[in-house]
Amino acid sequence: MFRYNRKLCLCIGLLLVLILANQKWKHSTEITIDKTWQIDIETITRITCNNKEQTADFPSKKFDERFYVFGPKCKMPKVNPYKEGFPEWKPLKFKACTDEPSLISVKYDRDKKHYMLHLNMEVSLKHLANYSDFGCTYIEVVSGGPNTSVYVESPKYFHQDWIVPNHFLGVIVECHELANKSRVLQKDAFAFVQHPKNRNEVNDARRGIKYPSVFLFGIDSMSRMNFHKSMPLTSKFVRQKGWFEMEGYNKVGDNTLPNLLAVLTGRTPSQWRSYCDVRKSGCLDSLIFLWNHFHHAGYLTAYAEDLSSISTFNYLKMGFKRPPVDFYLRPFLMVIEQVLQSVEYFGCKYCVGRKHSFTYVFDFAKQLIERFVFEQQKPLFGLFWTSSFTRDDFRGGANLDGMFLNYMKQFKEYGLFDRSIVILLSDHGSRYGPLAEHYSGFLEERQPMLHIYLPPWYRKRYPSVVNALHLNRNRLSSNFDLHLGIRQLIEQIHPRKRFIRVVKCEICQSILEVLPENRSCSDAGIPDHWCTCRPFVSVRITDFIRRLTKFTVSRMNRYLKLLNVDGDCHRLKLNKVIKADQQLHFDELGNEVDASDQVETYRIVFTTKPNNAKFRSTVFSDDNNDIVTTNMDRISRLNSYQNESYCVDDATAKKFCMCIKPEELRIRKRRPSKKKK
Repeated sequence: MFRYNRKLCLCIGLLLVLILANQKWKHSTEITIDKTWQIDIETITRITCNNKEQTADFPSKKFDERFYVFGPKCKMPKVNPYKEGFPEWKPLKFKACTDEPSLISVKYDRDKKHYMLHLNMEVSLKHLANYSDFGCTYIEVVSGGPNTSVYVESPKYFHQDWIVPNHFLGVIVECHELANKSRVLQKDAFAFVQHPKNRNEVNDARRGIKYPSVFLFGIDSMSRMNFHKSMPLTSKFVRQKGWFEMEGYNKVGDNTLPNLLAVLTGRTPSQWRSYCDVRKSGCLDSLIFLWNHFHHAGYLTAYAEDLSSISTFNYLKMGFKRPPVDFYLRPFLMVIEQVLQSVEYFGCKYCVGRKHSFTYVFDFAKQLIERFVFEQQKPLFGLFWTSSFTRDDFRGGANLDGMFLNYMKQFKEYGLFDRSIVILLSDHGSRYGPLAEHYSGFLEERQPMLHIYLPPWYRKRYPSVVNALHLNRNRLSSNFDLHLGIRQLIEQIHPRKRFIRVVKCEICQSILEVLPENRSCSDAGIPDHWCTCRPFVSVRITDFIRRLTKFTVSRMNRYLKLLNVDGDCHRLKLNKVIKADQQLHFDELGNEVDASDQVETYRIVFTTKPNNAKFRSTVFSDDNNDIVTTNMDRISRLNSYQNESYCVDDATAKKFCMCIKPEELRIRKRRPSKKKK
């Protein structure tokens, strides 16, 4: 018995030693490798760089639930934005543009198909009783082309329920005291969706019944994570029956233009850059957009975007030479932004006149829905984009949420969701600021929200599409898949119609069809720098990491030199390496393996001098660290360059350049050159 007890004690002792040693080993490896990619990202697994086995922190059957996408070639981790450590989502103080009721409103006569300007007498009697007699005038807004707008400067008085001529794009109205015209009581502006001329009403009625209208509502710089947290009311609305969220949606470019062009044209930046220069007049007109396809299929088309001075196709670009769609709001917005008083908030023109900038866009959409969905069905394709709340502040969505939901409810009352396909999307997440600088910023920037709504009749007629969207929810998808999906809607109503394939990605396919489970970023047309399929693990900042970063900075300087703007921009120097991550590679079971091509991928966050600019760069190095490569598309700016890049026009150069001020140039020129002895 004593022998057995001694053996039992010996076994227990050995077991305790092994457990303690194992705990000590685990502790030491966790200190060596800082698993930032795991912390508060719904702990995916416990992996170290020298351990190929996964340990059971949770049952293996739930392993894929910790990812948005869990496929053989793509493992896109989830991030929980409600955990501690995230920047505060507290909304900024909401600013109403005005608290006074409208003196002038617009009415529409459905039978005669015309608008009227109506004076709200109750408002005038209640709020203007202390004023002497007043009168109201209008100024017609006239389109001088898509990028040049004018208005008739001579104001004209109008009477009660004055009929707006059916060619008016919009008006600016002003009410003032008759005895003192400089005393303005109220000023406002209205855009009009006029009944289209030269349309075959019989064909439109037939198409309106058979063809689904397609509405795209876009919110700039809104990631999937930020959307659910900052816009909970709208998030709840799009969880109703018929809506499908694409959790595996991954952007394909840096800023708005390449991501939106991928959706609207199916082209990559290299394709449209080689085709023409968007900074030159006529280039954008030569590209084929989705609205061109829908126009040829018998649809009316519309496009509206707030902040006309920095809109997607006009900021540092020439824009469209001719109106790209049937209903184009830009000429009207250009006028009112010049004529009406504006208020800046969130870094943008938040209020224009008495209204929020974005309300002009969504009031325009509401008119189109009233006219061509509710009152007289006509098939319509429209894109309605807003940047004014969310472009420069990640908290702006919280201020937008209630108003956006109210518009969705109004659209629902007018029957939009009875027959129309609705897509709620964004171009990317926060590209700079607190969210981009957070440890999850790599995912935040690259995972824009995407929600697709199918009306009841469509779900019944195309059950295969419903099944595809259910499966695609957690499969990797891209802008190119969305482009092909929207195009598929035309193919369904015109089965014989064939499109020239402009999508460079041959494996990309419609998001309305079942996407392959075994899919990589390259299969979806997503460049490696923007790919979120492979998680990263933080590594120590060593001399090797600093050398990689200096190499990146030298490439940035070389790029400025190639553009011949290095004389206008300060030469950049490495200031500080803030963070470095190394990409992890997994096999089909989720176990970590070595890179198949022996090329390691690093993601480095650093700042430069003299502008203290913050960047994130993706750098590749071979197994022996002999060959190091990167390119400009793999370098992202994390903080705003604001006005420091005014001296260059190239979009990439703007990320790097800190312009040398004129006085600095004069000082440099006055300095005597050093002669060699």
